[in-house]
Amino acid sequence: MATPPLFTRALLALALTAGFTRALAQTALPPEPISLHTATAFHPLSPNWKLAGSLAGDPRREKPLTGTEGTGILVCNPGKEKADRGHLLTAWEHGDLELDLEFLLTPGSNSGVYLQGRYEVQLFDSWGVREPKSSDCGGLYIRYDTARGKGNEGYEGTAPRANAARAPGLWQKLHIEFEAPRFDTAGKKTRKARFVRVVLNGYTIHENVEVTGPTRSALPGEEAPLGPLMIQGDHGAVAIRGLAVKRFDASAAIAVSDLHYKLYSGDFKSVSAYETRPPTSEGTPARFAHTAVEKSGKFALTFTGTLDVPRAGAYRFELQSGSMSRLALDGRDVVLPLERGSQPGIVTLTAGRHPFRLDLVHTANGRPSLELVAEGPGIASKTLTVRGDDTANANRKKSTTIASATAPKQPRQLLVPVKDRTVVQRGFVPFDPRKRLYAASVGTPAGVHYAYDFEAGTLLRAWRGGFVDTLPMWDGRGNDQTAKPAGPALTFNAKPSVALIEYAADGDWPDQPDALFSSQGYVLEADGQPVFLSTLSDLSIRDRIAPVAEGRGLTRTLQFKGRLPSWSTWVLLAEADTITRQPDGSGWIVGDREWYIDWPAGAPRQPVLRTVAGRQQLAVPLTGSTLEQPVTYSLVW
Repeated sequence: MATPPLFTRALLALALTAGFTRALAQTALPPEPISLHTATAFHPLSPNWKLAGSLAGDPRREKPLTGTEGTGILVCNPGKEKADRGHLLTAWEHGDLELDLEFLLTPGSNSGVYLQGRYEVQLFDSWGVREPKSSDCGGLYIRYDTARGKGNEGYEGTAPRANAARAPGLWQKLHIEFEAPRFDTAGKKTRKARFVRVVLNGYTIHENVEVTGPTRSALPGEEAPLGPLMIQGDHGAVAIRGLAVKRFDASAAIAVSDLHYKLYSGDFKSVSAYETRPPTSEGTPARFAHTAVEKSGKFALTFTGTLDVPRAGAYRFELQSGSMSRLALDGRDVVLPLERGSQPGIVTLTAGRHPFRLDLVHTANGRPSLELVAEGPGIASKTLTVRGDDTANANRKKSTTIASATAPKQPRQLLVPVKDRTVVQRGFVPFDPRKRLYAASVGTPAGVHYAYDFEAGTLLRAWRGGFVDTLPMWDGRGNDQTAKPAGPALTFNAKPSVALIEYAADGDWPDQPDALFSSQGYVLEADGQPVFLSTLSDLSIRDRIAPVAEGRGLTRTLQFKGRLPSWSTWVLLAEADTITRQPDGSGWIVGDREWYIDWPAGAPRQPVLRTVAGRQQLAVPLTGSTLEQPVTYSLVW
């Protein structure tokens, strides 16, 4: 999770000062940023670690990293001497932890993030690897024991589900949810360390993976409840920024007591419609669960009781239910009711007891559901309600933990295979803020795939790994009808690729295709490769998108024939807050080192960098003299 933008943080602080805020589109409480403007959060830095303001040079191609003067980034360039190859160690220790960081690697670079200094998530230049191993980026690294005999020293380790790594020189995002091992009062380990979830560049690569012991190159010493966060500094160049954490106290929990319920039979349209009626039944439930109350059909159910919170601070509450629901604390609404569900809320609480009321209004004939999930300062997200007769799990971790060391379940999917020819899968493409109805997903044998919007003649996203998951299309009634990427994706802006600009100097790019634009479908080459066809007034467009060597990107070629419209006609290559030249002049760096555009050397036409409404657009103007020459470029990530 990235640190909220300044405006959001200010609004959150203001609302918490007032005592309550509705959830600001947050899925959880924000993590605590670890300042990289000084090194006070760490043990004294070894010479290979330096504070920097930004990166210079060409980290896409150069192995050493060049940092500029300033702060906000930590840059590591290991030296040859032992003193110049130290690790980065936090001055604090942790047990259960949520970690967010951004990292950047140079070609062939190798580092790692060690939870408690013992359990490694690998950071490695794995760009282009088709079948990742535990030694590739995002892998949970192997354990190592020389007593196992030569050739067998390395064991265990878990490969990521897919290779979500980006190209060298790009910033990459890592999110880790970690549960520390547990020990009894005698110091005997009673539960193994567990990676609850690991997300690399927005793609979940691990869920519920246990680690039986320290991985290779861990800090010396035995497993323990606490340990420092460590980032490896002796193998290769790496830059770190955006470090933020949530440190949890496993012994801290929110307690529920003094429970009472009231059940109202009937079809109610709001959480207040039954206030003046006598309840159908009431009493003390055996457990905090809607199933503990006898009921059938349509009804309203209220629980009242007390929440005992262990420490003061901001708490987030969420009701997980398909029915209208509400939670009030200390007489104030925290979770607000919606027609089918509720809106989570954040409230500042003092340590101690707080009366609550929970309302559930079930208006459908289907089976009701209800879970109350809470998170607080140093308190991991937990479910306070219980399911069925599972009273022992009143404070279990929210749906993410597993009961044993069995292999984690893979999500159910219906994958479309791609073998020796390119596949075009028609279907709706999920894309915020609306799914694209006139679209297709294209899978290639090179393992790099993309989604194309016919309506706008544009590239929506590109990804590697599995092609598409058609479960929402083909399972049961297939209500959603979307073909979802089955691998880690890079999403683009979805604006029309070819557009008419009224004012060439500062006219903004349209969000929707021009009325003169029309898709003409596509034709297939012998190997299944599609070429998309369209017209813009009297201008014909052929759009071919195919993998570059080793699936490390996509090359797009747009060919034009006919007559240009009277307005200025442009091809949009990229739009971002910033777009900068690659140091060697071979193309551009899009955004804050998010992806690259490579431009052919000696191309007859050159893109123009436009700045409109505070954003930059890299675009190619079409002219009559160069119309017959194609626009060709590569997207690399």
